[in-house]
Amino acid sequence: HPVFDYASAMKAKGGGWTYDELFGFLKQPRAYIPGTKTTFAGLRSAQDRIDLITYLRTLSDSPVAIPPPAKK
Repeated sequence: HPVFDYASAMKAKGGGWTYDELFGFLKQPRAYIPGTKTTFAGLRSAQDRIDLITYLRTLSDSPVAIPPPAKK
């Protein structure tokens, strides 16, 4: 959001977010971007992070395609 005063660490991240980046950030925001102002502790459950990202996609007028699952 353009009016929010983001931490310099978050500003330095810049650009858009990939699914992998968002997945990592939602797990542990302060570990993923040290210096962030984010007080959210994160979501330990991978399924909770997937569910949140799935929900956030519904808010976009043109959501980015979901990448295929990684091969094991």
